[in-house]
Amino acid sequence: MDEDHDYAVNVVSEDSDTDFEDPVVPLRMRILGVYVQNSINANNQQARTTQGNARSSADRLDRLVLLPNNTDHDYLSSTASSSSASSLVMNAVYDEDDDNQSNTSSLLTINSAPGTLETDNTNPQSSSSEDNVEVEVASSSNEDNQEIDDHHIGDGNESEVVVVENNNDVLTPPQPKKRKRLPTEKTMNTTPKINENLQESDDDGLTCPICLDVWEMSGEHRLASLNCGHLFGDSCIRRWLNESARQTGVRVCPQCKTKAHPKEIRYIYAKRLRVVDRSEEHRMREELGVERSRTLSLESELTTLKMTYTHVAHKLKRLEAESAHMKMLLQNGGTNSVYIGGDARKTLQTYRLSLERNVEISREPGSRVMIYADLQSSMIVSQKSSHGLFPGYGVRFIDTPTFKPSTFLHASGKLIRDISLSVDQQLLVITSMEVRAKLFDLRNRQPSATFTSVDKPLWSCSLDRNREYFLYLGTQHGSTCVYDVRFPEAILNEFKAEGDSSPVINVASIAASSQFPFGGFLVCKLTSLWFYEYSSSLRETTASRLNVDGPFTSMRFDVVQDTVLVTTRSRQGSPEERYILGKIEKIDGSVIFNISIIFYGSKFTNFMTRSSQVAVQSNTLIAAYLQDSKMLTLFDVKQKQRLQSLPVQDVVYDTCPIYIKDRIYLAALTDAKYRIYHLTTTT
Repeated sequence: MDEDHDYAVNVVSEDSDTDFEDPVVPLRMRILGVYVQNSINANNQQARTTQGNARSSADRLDRLVLLPNNTDHDYLSSTASSSSASSLVMNAVYDEDDDNQSNTSSLLTINSAPGTLETDNTNPQSSSSEDNVEVEVASSSNEDNQEIDDHHIGDGNESEVVVVENNNDVLTPPQPKKRKRLPTEKTMNTTPKINENLQESDDDGLTCPICLDVWEMSGEHRLASLNCGHLFGDSCIRRWLNESARQTGVRVCPQCKTKAHPKEIRYIYAKRLRVVDRSEEHRMREELGVERSRTLSLESELTTLKMTYTHVAHKLKRLEAESAHMKMLLQNGGTNSVYIGGDARKTLQTYRLSLERNVEISREPGSRVMIYADLQSSMIVSQKSSHGLFPGYGVRFIDTPTFKPSTFLHASGKLIRDISLSVDQQLLVITSMEVRAKLFDLRNRQPSATFTSVDKPLWSCSLDRNREYFLYLGTQHGSTCVYDVRFPEAILNEFKAEGDSSPVINVASIAASSQFPFGGFLVCKLTSLWFYEYSSSLRETTASRLNVDGPFTSMRFDVVQDTVLVTTRSRQGSPEERYILGKIEKIDGSVIFNISIIFYGSKFTNFMTRSSQVAVQSNTLIAAYLQDSKMLTLFDVKQKQRLQSLPVQDVVYDTCPIYIKDRIYLAALTDAKYRIYHLTTTT
C-alpha cells in the first residue's frame, strides 16, 4: 500500500522538487487550482477557440498526468469531496507521436462514495503510454448545466478523464451537447485565389497577335474575329489572309491554321476586353477629311471660275477680232471666205460616214468593248465564245486591212468589261466581272500572268505609259489597285477616293509633261472623276477631284491630242446625255478639268455605252450613239455642231477610230456584230 502511495506522489509531483507527506492534499489542490483558473478564464478561452487557436489555448492550462489504471481504489476514493456539488470533466488530448499512431481515449470516473471507481479503457495500451498529455478541464454545474469545450486541431484522437462528484451511488454520465466544429486552416480558405500579378503581366487577349498593338473600338484596327474564335485587328487579319493566299494559295488563321475567309471576319463588341477607345479621334479625322474635301472643292471651284474668266476674256478678244474683220470685209465689198477662230479659210470641210462592212462576229450576244492595235494591224473585239469546250468570253482579233475575224483568245467565264494595250502593244490585259484579270503576250498570244483582287470584282484596267511595268485595275468597290506585271501576286498600292465608293468604270494613264513632270493617271467612277499625280518617289500621289459632275458612263483619253472625253448620263438638272471634251491642266497649283466643249445627246440612258474621239487634221470629231433616237451621231468640235446621224437599230456599245495610212475608219460594236464606216471629207 505504501508503494502505491509513493508511486502516486511521484507521478503527480514530478515537476516539483518538494516531496509531499500526504499524497491526497497535492492532488486535490492541483485539481481545484485548475478548476478555479478555468472558471475565471472561461470567456477568454471561448474567444480564442472561435479564432481557431485551440492549441495555444490548451497550452495555457496546467499539465496533468493520467493516473495509471492499477492505482489503489482506496486512495482514489479518499480524494473525493462530499461538499462539492459540481462535476469535473477533463478532456485530455494526447500528442501525436512520430509514427502517427492514433491514441484512443480512456474514461476515468470517480464517485463521491468511497470505493466506487469505474474505469472505461478503450485502449489498454494507453494506460502505460509515456507520451505527454494535454488536459483541458471544464466545469459543469448541476443547476445550469454549463459546459466549456475546447476544440483541438489534430488527428481527431482524444483521451478523456472524467471526474464526477455526485450524491448518488449510480453513475450518471453528463449529457453531451452538440459541439460546433470550428473551421480548420485547411477548410477556411477553400476558394482558389487568382494570381492578380499573372493577370496583369499576361497580355493575351489585350493586343493583336499579329502587330502586337492594342485593339481599337472603331477604325481600321478595330477588334475582329474569325470563325475559329481567335481575335485580331481588322486591318491586320485582312492583310494576313491576302498574304497567306498569295504565298500558299490557302487562307488560314495565323494562330490555329484553320482555313479562313475574309467573309468570316466579324467585329467584336466586348466590355471586358482592354481596347483603346479612339472613337473621338476617328470622328475628328472624319470631320477633318470632310473639311479637307470641302477645301479642295472650294479651291477647285475657285480655279474653275478663274478658268471661266480667262475663257471669257479670250472669247471677248476673239469676238473683237471677228468684229474688226467683218468691218474690214464690208469696207472691201465682201468675200466667200468665212472667218473661223482667227484663220481665214476659203471653204469649210465637212465629214461624212459611209457604211462599208457589217460583219457578224458571234451568233450569241456578248460583245461590249473593242480597241485598235495599229502595230499589230488588228482590231481586238470582245465576244462570247462559240466553242462548246471553252464556254465563256474572250477576244477576237480582226485584221484591219481586210476586216476579217481571225484568232480567238479565251479570257474569262463572265462578260468582259475592259481591255487595254501596252505602249509597245506587246501586252494585252483583260478584265471582266470576276476578281481576276489576265495578261496576254501578243507575241505568242498566250496568257502570261493573272492578277487577283480579293473579293473585289474588276471593272476596268489600264497599262501605264511612263512606267511600262505598272498596271491599274479598277474595282467594283471603288478602289484602284496598282500592280507590277513582273510580280502579279503583290499589290503595290491601292487608292480609294474619299467619299465615293462607286465602281471604277475607266482608268487612263497620263504621260509626263511640263505641268505634270512625273505623270499620273485618271480614274473615272460612276459619280466622280479623279486625277492622281505622281511625285518624284513614284509611290506617293496627290489626288484631285476634277470639276465635272456625273453620273458617268465612259471616259476616253486621246494620247495624240492630249484630250479627255467623258460621257454622262441624263440626271436631274441635266435631262440630256452630255459629251464633255477637255484637258487636264494645273492652274495655281490646283488640277482642273479645262472643258473645251459640251455636246448634248439622248434624253435617257438605259445602257452604258462608250463614245470616242476621231482626230482629223487640226480638228476633232466625236462619235456617240443616241439611245432615244437609235442614231450613231458625229459631232464636230471646231464647228460646234452635229454633222451626221446614221440609224442603227441595235445598241452600239462601243466605237473605235481606225487609222490605215491615209484612210480613216470608224468601227461600231453591237451585241453580236461590228460595223465599219469610212470617214470621208466633203467641201
